Amino acid sequence: MPKETDTNFPERELASELEMLQQELRQVGGEDNGSSVWVFRLFHGVTPEEWKDICERHDLRSWLSLPIDGDAFPHLKRFQETLERLAYQTDHDPLTGLANRRAFDRVLDVEVERSRRSQTPLSLAIFDLDNFKAVNDTYGHTVGDAVLAGFAEKLRATTRRYDLAARFGGEEFALIMAGTGLVKAQRMLNRFLSEFRMLEFHDPASGKTFSVTCSVGLTCFKGMADITDKELINLADEALYEAKAAGKDQVRISKLPFLDSVPNDTLVQAHEKQFLFGGK
Repeated sequence: MPKETDTNFPERELASELEMLQQELRQVGGEDNGSSVWVFRLFHGVTPEEWKDICERHDLRSWLSLPIDGDAFPHLKRFQETLERLAYQTDHDPLTGLANRRAFDRVLDVEVERSRRSQTPLSLAIFDLDNFKAVNDTYGHTVGDAVLAGFAEKLRATTRRYDLAARFGGEEFALIMAGTGLVKAQRMLNRFLSEFRMLEFHDPASGKTFSVTCSVGLTCFKGMADITDKELINLADEALYEAKAAGKDQVRISKLPFLDSVPNDTLVQAHEKQFLFGGK
């Protein structure tokens, strides 16, 4: 390990020692296996202001500091805020502010298990912006990003606090609706599509305004079938492809995974089962 620093440690030597420590840690750690550790290092004679300046000039953003003398409360508060910001960034998409795929996968896994245990409905919708490549090609990626952000804001405003809206990837989004059956979810999604297609987006370069539509695939789970979260995603995806193929700007419902458990001697036809047992 590097030698102890003296009370007048020059800036360039401090930066050099930090780089040496980083190299040593990389050598010891080898390939990234997904694990991490906190490493603490004492540097005498460096004030918080000096440390901040050093970090900015030598790109040491991954290093956090905490003074060990004087009033440490403001620094502990800043430390906590930094951890909260990093935790938020880990689970949220930076462009839209919605949950990212990592958070979506974690929450969906939990909600599928909850639905299975309590036999309560769980609806999943996957959205895809129609002809989004044409938006980027015509108006540029900056305007395209504004469209994605506008869609996310509209989706966030439409959903309940306990729903999870996520950016699924690219121009795809997803919505987990715990405790919501097929009929209620479809009604909400149709209302959302009607409101979204009325939004106007502006191109600063040409001064033109334009609108965008969206297609949605919807599925519902009621805990009565042996299904994984990945299989539920595939069902919603298949319904989304059907919506695209049928002309876009609409909601399509997948085959519901629990219908096979409904006895055939009820004399209810498949499409009637879809409606009757989809829940509210």
